[in-house]
Amino acid sequence: MELGHSDDSFAKRAAALHALALEAAAAAAEVLRAGADRTVNFLSERDVKLQADRDSEELIRARLAPTGLPVIGEEFGGDASLFPTSDGEIFGADGTAGGNSGTTGDAPLYWVVDPLDGTFNYLRDQPACCVSIALMRGREPLAGVIHDFNTGRVFAGLAGAGATFNGRAVRPRWAASREQAVVMTGFPAAADMSPAAVADYAVRVTRFKKIRMIGSAALAAAYVGVGQADIYYESRANLWDVAAGLAIARAAGGKYLLRATGNAAGNPLQLDVAVAGDVAWDALAGWFD
Repeated sequence: MELGHSDDSFAKRAAALHALALEAAAAAAEVLRAGADRTVNFLSERDVKLQADRDSEELIRARLAPTGLPVIGEEFGGDASLFPTSDGEIFGADGTAGGNSGTTGDAPLYWVVDPLDGTFNYLRDQPACCVSIALMRGREPLAGVIHDFNTGRVFAGLAGAGATFNGRAVRPRWAASREQAVVMTGFPAAADMSPAAVADYAVRVTRFKKIRMIGSAALAAAYVGVGQADIYYESRANLWDVAAGLAIARAAGGKYLLRATGNAAGNPLQLDVAVAGDVAWDALAGWFD
């Protein structure tokens, strides 16, 4: 997989930025693992925000600041136009509309940060939570780091260099058929929970051998990237939930589809997401029809 840029210096720069993301994620992960401030700053019927989320993002932003690149983060926002979409538009693993081949090589680089994915799990001492940092160019995820601080597992990927698990290169062994595939999924805070939507969701996910929900979109996508699962699907997730996981899966040879869903609701970074190992890709044919 190429970075879509002819200058070798860009590949070296991307590798250096990826290394910095690993360091930033590790620093935030250590603070969260040790026990950060769990004061509840926001609570709704479907969501919760802790002071730990804000503190983690502030730390990560400080670590990334020397790069001079803009940041889109869950807690402090950013320039949503860096990730260009039109509502309802579908695009694929090459970052282009309709999944056609192409490049976003002239778009600016930027960071996408979820400082604590799985916040409710963290609040309730459930283990599935992590720090997630991605490097993107336009719609294209170039590098991703997901640090599972409760277990010490680190998932990473860099376009052109492959994916790693705890620093070791991985070659995922994805299921060869839908009937053998494990699908990771969940219900984000913005998910449509109407009876019709839930029924449609059930039809989609029950086609696979096993269904797993862990409460962390980032980890769910990372599991696909390293071959611990075969497919990840969620409706109305946010870019920061999935950007690093997309980069890891892509670096490992997997594919993804995104559909922009949030412009009408004032959230241009809200997406329907499907990620799959390459051999399981046919199982997603017509996924967004």
